[in-house]
Amino acid sequence: MNEIIGYPDPGLDLSDGFKPHTSHWGVFSARHSEAGLEVRPYAGDPDPNGIIGNFPGALRHQARIAQPAIRRGWLERGPGPDDRRGRDEFVSVSWEKALDLLAGELSRIRDTRGPGAVFGGSYGWSSAGRFHHAQSQVHRFLNIAMGGYVRSVNTYSSGASSVLLPQILTGYEDITKRNVTWEQIAAESEIVLAFGGMALKNSMVAGGSISKHVERGAMAAARRRGCEFILVSPLRDDLPAEAGAEWMTLVPGTDTGNPRTPSGPPRSVVSTRTRSGNSPVGLPDGAR
Repeated sequence: MNEIIGYPDPGLDLSDGFKPHTSHWGVFSARHSEAGLEVRPYAGDPDPNGIIGNFPGALRHQARIAQPAIRRGWLERGPGPDDRRGRDEFVSVSWEKALDLLAGELSRIRDTRGPGAVFGGSYGWSSAGRFHHAQSQVHRFLNIAMGGYVRSVNTYSSGASSVLLPQILTGYEDITKRNVTWEQIAAESEIVLAFGGMALKNSMVAGGSISKHVERGAMAAARRRGCEFILVSPLRDDLPAEAGAEWMTLVPGTDTGNPRTPSGPPRSVVSTRTRSGNSPVGLPDGAR
């Protein structure tokens, strides 16, 4: 399968000054030169992510926040209601001043309101890897400094899926972490039913980085073999053109809208087929 969805690492040549690195968007190498930062994708990636090319321009981009900034109303009046909130300007301060003010405010909330008044809701990823995971670091800090915090459940990423799938099929993590592989789809699957699609943009990022973007090649190989792709989504390009998918449009405005074919009434698929026969997907009694 290597020639279809990836190929071995050909080795790293460090003689030209490029150093290997990784990110949520993929593995790459980079070097500084007279022209600035240069990047190139990992040679073993069959479908490199173009987002890597944004690194040089992002280093000094005008949209980057160069230092801490605090809303002027809070800086002048402290905590409490302020009709300027939402339209007030921000004032740049030093890291030392920002940390002192933050520590004082967290201490005030902890001592007067308790940890139940603090929502530990950072959703940023920061750098690749679990240690640099922003939400984990915030939660660890609040547990130590505040004695606890209010947290959220589920994620923006899975939306309604993590709540609905256990009622319909099985647990969300059973599907996302213990599913079939792309190699198996390319070699064995006869029908792939995709709710919401398998857009390539979704596989461009991964929490611990990704070295080989194999999805496009796997779908193309499956399609060449005769696999049928069915897309249930409001967006036609939620599956790449290589899949040659039948598109079942959705009624807009809901995560759980009714699927419709472009020319007919609602339809449903309750099982997937492989070359070894039918494979029931475990729908509850009456769901068929």
